[in-house]
Amino acid sequence: MPFNSPAYSQPPSLRAVKILVVTNLYPPHLADTDDFRCQNVSAALRKRGHTLRVLTSTCGLASDEGHTAHASGASAESRDALVQRRLRINGSFGQSTVTGLGDLRELEARNNNVLREAIAEFEPDVVHVWSLRGLSKSLIITLRRTGIPTCFDVSDTWLAEEFCDDPWLAWWHRERLPAMQKIQRTGLEVSGQRAKWDAVTPIFIEPGLNRLPALFDRDAGTQAAPNSIPALQFRRLYFSSPALQTTTVAAGFRVAHGEVIHPGVDTLLFHGEAKPADAPVKKFLTIARLTPHCGITTTIEALRLVRAQGVKATLTVYGRGSSEVLAKLRTQAVQCGAAVEFRSGGLQRELPGIYQAHDAFIYPVEREEAFVGTPLEAMACGLPVIVNQDHGAEGLFRSQESCLSFPSGDAGELANRMLELMQTPGLAHQLAQVGQNEVLTRYQFTNAVEEIERYLEDTVAQWQSA
Repeated sequence: MPFNSPAYSQPPSLRAVKILVVTNLYPPHLADTDDFRCQNVSAALRKRGHTLRVLTSTCGLASDEGHTAHASGASAESRDALVQRRLRINGSFGQSTVTGLGDLRELEARNNNVLREAIAEFEPDVVHVWSLRGLSKSLIITLRRTGIPTCFDVSDTWLAEEFCDDPWLAWWHRERLPAMQKIQRTGLEVSGQRAKWDAVTPIFIEPGLNRLPALFDRDAGTQAAPNSIPALQFRRLYFSSPALQTTTVAAGFRVAHGEVIHPGVDTLLFHGEAKPADAPVKKFLTIARLTPHCGITTTIEALRLVRAQGVKATLTVYGRGSSEVLAKLRTQAVQCGAAVEFRSGGLQRELPGIYQAHDAFIYPVEREEAFVGTPLEAMACGLPVIVNQDHGAEGLFRSQESCLSFPSGDAGELANRMLELMQTPGLAHQLAQVGQNEVLTRYQFTNAVEEIERYLEDTVAQWQSA
């Protein structure tokens, strides 16, 4: 019976599989990010009867901070029955960057050997790969060579934006290299050393493929033509949003066959009653990564325009990220005389209380995000939301029904929406009720877990039938 059949309703214990999760970061060591998705989904899959082990990086372990090139030396590792922290991050999340060929080879050998050992020890039915940002991309080649069913959860831009800069694979596959490196590479190829190294530290993305300039020789700001890279096939993968899939296809990867599984909202954690229809709307909230595209500059200016109308309103900004961006935002808030409070991002369990302590939520982000989560969480907690209509909101929100919207970067229109929410009797309550109902009916976390579970099971089935 196909796994997508409506009759497929066996108890989880009868279709349980062993899942090896491979990811770059795993709580509590998040390297100043706030992505609990991998942990939450993995925990939910365990509750549904599956056996899991997580293989992640040493990033966050005390003796690993700022580790140097000698990847195979004695250094921080952590292992328990569920989580093994053994992989090495290179050049991301505050970790030092390894660039020399010898040191790169040592790091690549370590990471790939760790993966092989984890597979040999755990004997998984399927490998569930999450973000490889900062990790060796050659791990993908090793997984392909094992023949084990492998499924990729693509929920950030590591594939579209970072793969082409992988230092190990780029060194071998670029056409454009400094003259001395070209001479060194040619010598290793002619002598047969490249082929010998490939067995331990994978180099050949496809057998016999020495160069891949379409991927590794891109000029800054340019991309390969969509669907133009035949190598590096990803047989089974799903994306957290249509926008992220479109971005990855536009980067040249042949991934249009992938599915989209929206992460959903854990409504057991994120819930709350909509405020009464006569409750005033004064306290606005935004939660975002502090990047040049976070849109908080627009939000602060909109708040200034609102207060210039004699309307009392405040803004709380929860976010972590660039200290430079934060400094500019603080300066802007002071210069505008706006009532803005900046807080660092809270723990996941603290977020529901943060939402509920405010009257409305603003989602101002000015670029496509891997998934749009915070406004859905706010809706689940009973808040009305105002969203940027141009980036990631398509298909999730219905303006004037489940939310209000404004054009990207338009502080004047955002101010108008804030005033509309504050001055229209009952509007905030109506939007909050409709939005909360949509989350409960369309974006439940449990629905996402069921879709992921079936996708993993289908992955195993396809390998078995091949």
